[in-house]
Amino acid sequence: MKKLVSAVVSLSLGIISLTANAASLTTKGSTQATIHGFTYAEFAWDKQTTGLPDLSNMPEPDPNSSAKYNTPLYKSTYDEVNSQAESWLTRLYFGFKNSDAGVKGLIVGDFKGKSDDGNRGSFRMRQAWVEHDLSNFKIRIGKTYILEEMFSSISLASVKPAGFQDIKMKRVSLVRVSKAINLEKASINFALAFQSGNKLAVSSGKDTKNNALFVDRYTIPYPAARIITTFDTGFGAPAEVYAWGAVIPVYVSDKNGANVADKSETSYAFGAGLRLPVYTFKFGFNFHHTDGATGYSGLTDFEPASYYLSKNGGIEKTSTNTFNINVVFRPTRSISFGGEYDQVKFDNNIFPSDPKVETLIGNIKIKTTKVTMLGIEWRHIKAKNFDVVGAGDDEFSGDQIYAVYKYLF
Repeated sequence: MKKLVSAVVSLSLGIISLTANAASLTTKGSTQATIHGFTYAEFAWDKQTTGLPDLSNMPEPDPNSSAKYNTPLYKSTYDEVNSQAESWLTRLYFGFKNSDAGVKGLIVGDFKGKSDDGNRGSFRMRQAWVEHDLSNFKIRIGKTYILEEMFSSISLASVKPAGFQDIKMKRVSLVRVSKAINLEKASINFALAFQSGNKLAVSSGKDTKNNALFVDRYTIPYPAARIITTFDTGFGAPAEVYAWGAVIPVYVSDKNGANVADKSETSYAFGAGLRLPVYTFKFGFNFHHTDGATGYSGLTDFEPASYYLSKNGGIEKTSTNTFNINVVFRPTRSISFGGEYDQVKFDNNIFPSDPKVETLIGNIKIKTTKVTMLGIEWRHIKAKNFDVVGAGDDEFSGDQIYAVYKYLF
């Protein structure tokens, strides 16, 4: 039986921007408030893959096991085609600003969650933060995107490809301090944050065969820092270079605490990237490395754990190396063509072979009106070596075609 792990779809990056006028609301005092949002539909045709558009591809269930994986299909899908349609994602943005007090904020929610009966449609909070402008710097407090989230993929679907997906830790509660420096032909933005995503960044995984350790607690939110430099190149829109790093302290234990009990460990991660517009083209490159922080890979429950107990009783960290390269060609204001290659590779001395996922993406994005967008995307996914105990043939490849439609209001 072939076993597979892959995460394949991605959050839309604004290659062609849609515009919609935010509606103004009447408030007391000097606060200005606006509301806007979007509704979104996604259709998918998958060959040799399983899972709804917002889920990772899952391993084929073992007929000798009673375990049920997080997938709507409890049968082999190899060499079969599966289709599904989803229109659950309607998102609302409520923004406010008080210039006299130097305060602004944002509340974002949508209806993608599941209700008590298991159906989609319940409301969930995505962001809720307030930012104070203190002249020399800004302080943001609340739930928002982590500093490491740079929207690095050009994919048009609702979740990013493997390696850049990080769906479990994309938004967390944090305290962020930032400062912008504007120069004649460039700008530099510094940011430092304390973020509460320790248990999400350092993944416990679901590997029950290799003495995986789990995170039982953490004492402080982890610190992360980021710098973004934007500068003119003379070839069109400004280019952007960024770099970030994070140090993530946690405590880990084994299943019963018999060998490792509440042991302090420190993981780290760092990344860098480039976005370079050249007239009608836009090139991108993104990379990140982690040591003991596999949660950045975004492979949900089937990614390798961040820490394992070795045969000699020591603790082994899982490291990752992830990169992608992409290009978008925009010949007119209403259409763009994009291509991307993504790769994430896991490394740990206890693995016979390094697990790896590769994704190849091609898409077309059409601005059908001022406020609507149609996108068509094809992707090829290849995953191998996720049977980390080394038993059997686990190499897998599959194809997907996605159609997405979005309306901004």
